[in-house]
Amino acid sequence: MNQNRKLAQLLFKDNFMFGAVMVNEEICRDFLEMAVGFPIEKVEISKEKSMIYHPEYRGIRLDIIARDENRTHYNVEMQVARKSHMGKRARYYHSQMDMELLLTGEDYRKLPAAYVIFICDFDPLGQKKYRYTFRNTCAETGLPIGDGSTTIFLSTCG
Repeated sequence: MNQNRKLAQLLFKDNFMFGAVMVNEEICRDFLEMAVGFPIEKVEISKEKSMIYHPEYRGIRLDIIARDENRTHYNVEMQVARKSHMGKRARYYHSQMDMELLLTGEDYRKLPAAYVIFICDFDPLGQKKYRYTFRNTCAETGLPIGDGSTTIFLSTCG
């Protein structure tokens, strides 16, 4: 009985609850469609994937990894603690995801689109927005580089 009370007290942002909810294919797909703004037919989901390539270098633990029918990859992270350098953290997550998406000798054109999505229970950029979407563009012309990477910060208190 006491254990059920503890489970009933969990919030979506708690690691166990977040993972339990997001591994449901329908819920994850619906969430991703709302986050990225386009329809997704089917997703394959993995929960908590650790990526450590060398003991001297920093590894990461990805909360939720998903892949859709077009090979687009998604990493969804629950961010409950305000951390500095969220942009660099996103960059690092993108780089770690990309390491497993091309085989030796494959053309870079085969690198699929990748989204890193942070769900924050705070406003990560302090601009009072619920959503912040970043893509790589040229500072001089505004032209997109077309690398297929997108970072999205979703805030519960924008």
